[in-house]
Amino acid sequence: MNIELDLRLKAFNRSLGVLDLAEHVVLWKDKAPVIFTTKHDEATSMAAALEDAAKKQEAGLGGVADEKDREEAELEDAAFVVAQALLSWFNDQKQETEAGEVDFAKSSWQGLRDQQLLTKSQRVIDLAATVVGGPNAAKALDYGITAGAVTELTKERKDYWEIVNEPGVAQSVRKALTKGFRPAFALVEKKFKELDGLILQFGKTATGKSMIAAWKDARVQKGQANGDEEEKKPAEPVKPA
Repeated sequence: MNIELDLRLKAFNRSLGVLDLAEHVVLWKDKAPVIFTTKHDEATSMAAALEDAAKKQEAGLGGVADEKDREEAELEDAAFVVAQALLSWFNDQKQETEAGEVDFAKSSWQGLRDQQLLTKSQRVIDLAATVVGGPNAAKALDYGITAGAVTELTKERKDYWEIVNEPGVAQSVRKALTKGFRPAFALVEKKFKELDGLILQFGKTATGKSMIAAWKDARVQKGQANGDEEEKKPAEPVKPA
């Protein structure tokens, strides 16, 4: 992400910071027009999605589509490993019903999509947790069914769940990011412009006017080409010879 977009992201966060000051929250949160509260929450989710994508890009983790594919593969791999350990365990314990639930080929895991994968992996977590918390937990360690394995699989599922089930407005940003940062920034800017118009309704009091003034100032993109946070100073006038 280039410097220009970085400065725009900082302006988004700076603007939200103005609204989130305690003395300002009491002015707008769930107050008429109540849609402002909804729009604020949407803008917050969208800005967070942008920032998260920027951090991942800087870390060399690839784009949004790559991230989803990576998290999906990691969950499939982790679930398959634990499920295979459970399969061996349940077969030896003569628990045919439970064994049938985890007798799932790797290709079958890879064929699951989104909520299907989340549901199936949660069932594996539940079964493993039952074994780990049961009377034969020590014996199950020999099969690799451990509290650590359950924790790791739970983490992988959580990572994937957050991508699949994040707020719709954040999802729209992630979709726009598949085409690049500029379309995503344009989408977020559109949301902030909605707030620009709605915030004016809070200007009926001195504190409301103060909040609006601070908002307008924060909305101005600040910084120089080198990425600092200071406004460019006007050039010094040339003195006559």
